[in-house]
Amino acid sequence: MSLKFKVSVPATSANIGVGYDCLGVALDYKLELEVEESDRIEFLENGEPFSIPIEENYIFEAIKYTEKHLVKNIPSYKVNIIKNDIPLARGLGSSSSAIVAGILIANTFAGNILDINKIAKLAVEMEGHPDNVIPAIFGGMVLTAHDKNNLVYSNVLNSDDLYYYVMIPDFKLSTEKARSVLPKSYLVSDVINNMAKLGLLVNSLNNGEYCNLRFLLGDKIHQPYRFALINGSEKIFEASREFGALGEYISGAGPTLISLNYDNEEFLNKMRDMLDTLPDKWTIEKKKVTLKGAEVYDVTDI
Repeated sequence: MSLKFKVSVPATSANIGVGYDCLGVALDYKLELEVEESDRIEFLENGEPFSIPIEENYIFEAIKYTEKHLVKNIPSYKVNIIKNDIPLARGLGSSSSAIVAGILIANTFAGNILDINKIAKLAVEMEGHPDNVIPAIFGGMVLTAHDKNNLVYSNVLNSDDLYYYVMIPDFKLSTEKARSVLPKSYLVSDVINNMAKLGLLVNSLNNGEYCNLRFLLGDKIHQPYRFALINGSEKIFEASREFGALGEYISGAGPTLISLNYDNEEFLNKMRDMLDTLPDKWTIEKKKVTLKGAEVYDVTDI
């Protein structure tokens, strides 16, 4: 008998202003895969050969990485990507979702011998930082601290009335390029400013108090250096403020931008009209936090 199962992983938005490399949230975009034992390793997308070469395939890489930590070999497999609405290289955790999916695939074939904490550690080891992979695994918004030997994470509450207005351009921005523009050192005052704001941001979100949200999202560590890489970003933030949003931030390494606001169709329409005036093509969608993290389901003996 051979295994057949499905894997679902949400998109994530990381950094969240002052939460650089430590604060992320799962959003309602999905990577969904059908997986089954096969006589050879094969990756498909809706039944067609997968366009990304296997040596650049994060799912395959994560499966191989996880196999090193298993006590048994896993069989050859076929992976069919049946849904992926997470845009690539846009700052919404596309690589993290693939890494998490690969770890779960290997663990499922191995009989689920890795517990959730080991899965989380492997994902952070592969990704290098936790702010995308941890919310992808657990869902919700998660604050994470880690070093070589420790990984500690905690969920941050988000009330149902907070919406994420996700603005995605038609151009990509690699994490490597976005990190390359950051300085090698910072003023102590800027680091302290971020630390204080992060604590207050988490407290504000936990309590559903949004009156100071824009101030608390005001980062001095990464966002000021990345605006120049994202055409129109400062104009978009200015319009978001003008139209009454609660706050704004660069999602992950960019170029996706996010405005936080209540459920407000007028705001959505005004931002869409403003984005249409820019040289690049932008889309905007209203999303909520998804509390569902990565799942393996419909496991069937066939």
